[in-house]
Amino acid sequence: MKKNLSLSKKRQIARVVLEGLHGFQHRWPERTEVYEALDSIAKVDDAIFVMLRGTAGAGISSILEEFSLKFHDEVIVVKPRIYSSSLNMIGQVLHAIFPFSNFRTHKRVPKSLIECRQAARKIIIFDDLDIISNQNGMEEVIFDQLRELARSLGQYKIIMSTRNRKLLQRYSKVTGITNMVIPVTGIIPAVNVKTVVQGFYDWCNQQYETEVQPLCLSQFSALDQDLPIERIMDVCETVYCSELLKAHLDFSSKTISDGTLLIYDFFDNLSDLRHEIEYIAFF
Repeated sequence: MKKNLSLSKKRQIARVVLEGLHGFQHRWPERTEVYEALDSIAKVDDAIFVMLRGTAGAGISSILEEFSLKFHDEVIVVKPRIYSSSLNMIGQVLHAIFPFSNFRTHKRVPKSLIECRQAARKIIIFDDLDIISNQNGMEEVIFDQLRELARSLGQYKIIMSTRNRKLLQRYSKVTGITNMVIPVTGIIPAVNVKTVVQGFYDWCNQQYETEVQPLCLSQFSALDQDLPIERIMDVCETVYCSELLKAHLDFSSKTISDGTLLIYDFFDNLSDLRHEIEYIAFF
């Protein structure tokens, strides 16, 4: 690590990294395949329903964020109002296109929205329909309104994501519209985990002008286990910041012959280490 970094600067860097704002994105094969599929969908003119299915932490939100940035002139990202007692999906789409409009009360697709296709904003993204569906009776409302959008003259491409099986079942019953389900597991093969860790450190060192070394690489090298990307990111963020701030826990655990901590002890103690780092960085 470069010696000219003050403790205040190190704490500032650690806060950004711990909040997940470092910007590192690893393109494992599955992510690349999903992104290329979305990329091809964006380039066709036909209306289509696309559902990204995966567990929490599979990387779907980051994939959609990258996709939205690339096609920012063509994409409408709809943020659900989770505290609303009722849901007007059409109104939210209209409000996303015309922030100062009075279209929220419309229950059908007005001609003004259909005509907006001339502006080429024909890709509508709903990241995590689960948030909306948690409101009682919203599943049927969601798909009724989205079906209307997809069937309108605007030829909208609607991209959604969910972890909810009930939503997937309802989605599978939507007829009359071209649809596609893209599974996203977010699992990194064991042989590639070390590459992700090294890539994370290289990225952060370049971003923040540090020279932090991934001392945990030996742990990952010995780990014969596939891991979700979210878990790897949690480890990378935690250990990078522990080295940056020189914060280490006194692990009281068994060791193997070469003095390396047992793998399960290493992972089990990470939450305690992260709490200590967060305290140093934020307080």
